[in-house]
Amino acid sequence: MDHDASTVRPDDAAAVQEIVRRITMSWNENDADSLCTVYADDASVVLPGAQLKGQKNIREWMAQAFDGKWKGTHVIGQPLELRYLRDDVLLMISQGGAYLPGSSEVPVENAIRGIWVFIKENGEWTITGYGNTPVRAPIPLPDTYR
Repeated sequence: MDHDASTVRPDDAAAVQEIVRRITMSWNENDADSLCTVYADDASVVLPGAQLKGQKNIREWMAQAFDGKWKGTHVIGQPLELRYLRDDVLLMISQGGAYLPGSSEVPVENAIRGIWVFIKENGEWTITGYGNTPVRAPIPLPDTYR
């Protein structure tokens, strides 16, 4: 992760990394219900071809995606940068994307960089905003993801 992460308190960095881990696990199980629970009720998500508002719409879109294009895929999101915008707002830039189990890389057509906005309310971190954009190059997977 970028050196900016060193200024993020370890407990906050761990909480955000746990959210990303939960998304990864939910995605790998193609479970839209559990995936959307890490988003704020009024979260905004911008994806190529989609703008989603709120947990309900995120869940519906992901359920359709898991029955279609993303069925059977796994996902990786590796943090590149993590920093505070305020004490209760974290920004993360990540790199990754969806791939088929057994692959050695995220294929070029699925490789993305993401931007995440986390907010802390009542002592808990949640995602209030997320968007991604194509990288236009394959991303090698670490051995632990193959």
